Amino acid sequence: MDLRRIRYFIVLSEELHFGRAAQRLNIAQPPLSQQIRVLEDELGARLFERTNRRVELTAAGKALLPEARALAAQAERTGEVARRAQRGELGELRVGFTGSAAFSAVIPKLIFEFRRRLPEIHLRLEELSTQQQLTAMLERRLEVAFVRGTARPDLPSTWQVIRLFEDALVAVLPARHPLALQGGALSVDAFRNEGFVMYPRERGTGVYDQVIALCQQAGFAPRLAQEARESPTIVGLVAAGLGVAFVPASLSSIKVDGVAYRPLRGKGARSAMWMVLRAGELSPQEALFVRLAEEIGAEVSGGI
Repeated sequence: MDLRRIRYFIVLSEELHFGRAAQRLNIAQPPLSQQIRVLEDELGARLFERTNRRVELTAAGKALLPEARALAAQAERTGEVARRAQRGELGELRVGFTGSAAFSAVIPKLIFEFRRRLPEIHLRLEELSTQQQLTAMLERRLEVAFVRGTARPDLPSTWQVIRLFEDALVAVLPARHPLALQGGALSVDAFRNEGFVMYPRERGTGVYDQVIALCQQAGFAPRLAQEARESPTIVGLVAAGLGVAFVPASLSSIKVDGVAYRPLRGKGARSAMWMVLRAGELSPQEALFVRLAEEIGAEVSGGI
């Protein structure tokens, strides 16, 4: 059934005058009469009684009118859904992030703003290690990933990488540790005799590689005292006296009794957050997410 003819039928039903209906539809009267006859032939029912003086709905026409209006309204809703999806206002976006990213100033604000502005897009979030995220990207189980590292991730040219912001690494120590009682920033070398609480190497986190590199630059290999898979667990184990840790400064928002956070000296003691996407044309949802991420990242970087 042609939706255009349905619309012609509705307008004529409201006007009950071919001339006024044609004017309202911005067409000539003969094509309107022809299309109404075609609709009647399709339905096998006479919809209007026509005389030289008046036009009236038949019983069939009266029965059809509410159904026709419902059909036209549904068609309009369907078209609006398609238009909104094209603008990126509907659909799903799958985003991965590291555990430390959730404590940053950017990622929670980004998620909040994206949901506030586009509430009808389903934002599916997965907390994964760096390596898990990159694997999920390769398998097309994620559209966006957030990974940490001092340098731009070495990824295939089929991916694009955007640097969002940078924050410092800090040392996490037991509150009564001698280094925790010192004032000012601490050198990495001061930790050469300490045991470290670290992510497992197989987690593939950028912070793990950075800690190893910082210690090696200071002339020693960090001694592993304990492994932990999650950032809050690392802080908790430091509080328990199992060792020290180097973590992004954003994790200092984790308040645990018996723990002290101290800044680290050195240009290398900083951690960048990178947004990873597939190269090429982005979906409307991805493009909106990226634009918002860059805006918020710029705001945060400007305040550092």
